[in-house]
Amino acid sequence: MTEEKKGFRLDWATLKLAVILFAFAAVVAIALGFVNKITSDRIAAFNEEKTAAAMKAVLTADSYTPVSGSAAEKIELVKEVYAADDSGWVIMVNPSGFGGELNMAVGVDKTGTVTGVSIIKMSETSGLGANANRESFRSQYVGKSGSVALKKQGGEIDALTGATVTSTAVTKGVNAALAAANELIREGAGA
Repeated sequence: MTEEKKGFRLDWATLKLAVILFAFAAVVAIALGFVNKITSDRIAAFNEEKTAAAMKAVLTADSYTPVSGSAAEKIELVKEVYAADDSGWVIMVNPSGFGGELNMAVGVDKTGTVTGVSIIKMSETSGLGANANRESFRSQYVGKSGSVALKKQGGEIDALTGATVTSTAVTKGVNAALAAANELIREGAGA
């Protein structure tokens, strides 16, 4: 009677397949790294241009100077604050929507009134949350001050149909920007 050995058995065909798979994965990883190195500067430049255009769209100014050392920077969702000449501030906020983080620029004048809202980057559902980028939705915030809310929460802002989470995220971002601007006004920070 012969006894059969059970368990893992390595043969040359399996080893050859593993080596080929490893080599293929290594070549692809090197190629991806190379493509990333080539395109990273272009992507960064594109993102800077898009951010600059958003800042100009929400509050026109000749220059935007970063504001540092203010309590406004410590407000939840606020990522950066820029003084827009003597006009007010452009406040960068990052609320969380349905599809992830929204990168927004909110312009607020020296009286604490929203002058514009621009969504720089988002990954919301096409045809639903992505409609937050439409002017008809964003323009509802212009001219508002203090605190804003969706109609279903007793406010004046119409939520996007089928995208309440995104509408709420944009509203939270605008409220964070308004709170930051009001803090800057309270501190007497010149714009």
